[in-house]
Amino acid sequence: MAGRKFAWTVYVGLMVSFFACSGSGSGGLASPQSGVSNAPSSQSAAVSSGAITAFGSVFVNGNEYSTAGAKLVDDDTGAVSTSVSGLEVGMVLDVVLAKGGSGSNPTAGELHVHPLARGYVDASDTTAGTLTVMGQTVQITSATNFSDHRACVSARTCTAITGQSGLTATTGSGTSAVAGTYVTIHGYLFAASSSAGGANIVASLVSVADAPTSSTGGVHFKAEGVVTATGSSSATIGTLSVDLSNARCFVSGEKVSCAAAFSTGQVASVSAAAAPSLPATTFAADSARLSSRIPVYTPGTSVEFDGAVSSVTTSPAAFAVRGINIDASALPAGSSLPAVGDIVRVLGTIASDGQSVTATSVTVLHAARSATYGFEGDVSKVATGTAVNTFVLTLLGQNITVNSTTRLADRSTKSWDREDLENNPFNINTFQTYLAASASQHVLVSAEADASGNLTALSLTIVPASTTSGLTGVVDASPAPFNSAATGTPSTFDVYGVAISADPAAIFQGPVAFPLFGGKPVTIASGNLLIVRGTFSTGTLTVTATPSLTNSVIDLGVPVRRDLDNF
Repeated sequence: MAGRKFAWTVYVGLMVSFFACSGSGSGGLASPQSGVSNAPSSQSAAVSSGAITAFGSVFVNGNEYSTAGAKLVDDDTGAVSTSVSGLEVGMVLDVVLAKGGSGSNPTAGELHVHPLARGYVDASDTTAGTLTVMGQTVQITSATNFSDHRACVSARTCTAITGQSGLTATTGSGTSAVAGTYVTIHGYLFAASSSAGGANIVASLVSVADAPTSSTGGVHFKAEGVVTATGSSSATIGTLSVDLSNARCFVSGEKVSCAAAFSTGQVASVSAAAAPSLPATTFAADSARLSSRIPVYTPGTSVEFDGAVSSVTTSPAAFAVRGINIDASALPAGSSLPAVGDIVRVLGTIASDGQSVTATSVTVLHAARSATYGFEGDVSKVATGTAVNTFVLTLLGQNITVNSTTRLADRSTKSWDREDLENNPFNINTFQTYLAASASQHVLVSAEADASGNLTALSLTIVPASTTSGLTGVVDASPAPFNSAATGTPSTFDVYGVAISADPAAIFQGPVAFPLFGGKPVTIASGNLLIVRGTFSTGTLTVTATPSLTNSVIDLGVPVRRDLDNF
């Protein structure tokens, strides 16, 4: 039974996709995934900070940066490398332009990486779509990537974790605690007091690895976030109480006394080689440094970054991203403000205080109030889009636009995590030819529908070839679902225009009520959220009478929260 439960967890994690149940769009500021194609205007000092979308050089915020001669800097350890082999799609990078780079062909001088949390998953709330790692509440969204670097995955003795449902949480406490999954969280700082779930971090990548085997010699455990309280040699970040009495503390690269290193409201990064007592509520840090909300402080400098909106005000017109105050008064007339929870890209200049940004452009990359669907299957067609660096692929009979902000990854081979990212690129420039040359045409796509119903891919991953196709989304109101009462006569319904024919013997209420665990049949209703896997042919996704992990319909009922990512 344990093996079956594990397989089911992986299945749900593989197919689950984001759904937000309150309409689409965010008010006309920019359509989701429309992108900003220009690089930062300042040449030598400009910084672009955002999630990596692809490689072959490195793609951040819709820009391609040459990495020839660039230094990769680990802000946690200070280690400097000239290789980008350790990077992956979804990591948040601060890209500092090299001197002499041009707007049309920007060259990176430095690439700074600093994940926001490293440690064990102490709690996982699949209804809220949140994790607790090192005392930080982490929000999972449909734009969150997952990668699994455990040795058992490479050895093909276990199945890769592809979603929140594949993670395990810590059980017990203190000396009797059994640690949860070890993860590194990349993403954006968020406001814990916001109305969008009370998260400290919005995750862009959850990277799974084997737990550290040594309690010395490295940054194995870390938390980076806003300091909410301080003591003589302590600080609180999220719900984590940090003991600084034996730590080395740094501000602007200079060693300082930990007793006065940080103040409430600042961003601190604390780390250690040894694990805290679990679940992590207290932490003895080896090192602590003053970090930042904003990647550069020089007033007047051009800066570009992405992140999740945590608050919005209309008078004056402003909003907050990563805790940075964004002055929206200089945006073009008629521009609407984004909504709380939207993931946006901001282009602007550092204000005179060095702490806020005057925006000249804002693009909504992922609207919180939008419908999102998950597709699995073979790509039947790829066509060049009408705009530069856009493509339209056909998957399960639906047209989905791929652009420079779509996160692209190839995980179809056993050694995908050890490939040379610069010499084996899968990016928007190579998209059509790379996919055509791939031995597998089987992909997983998380796609967002705009107000007109057009689909744009948030992420696209090539996976090993398979005869199974799948779909995650809500049942269409028209045509009205037909529910059969007898096996051999299929129930029929549509999900985002994809016709589904499913034998009632393979339709169940879930996810825990899969037939292996005594699940009961359920009546399909329009508006219900489904996970469907079967065989796609001649325009129909067919689920036959014998239920299995690759042949079933799981009805999750009416979505109960705005951002339903995992179960």
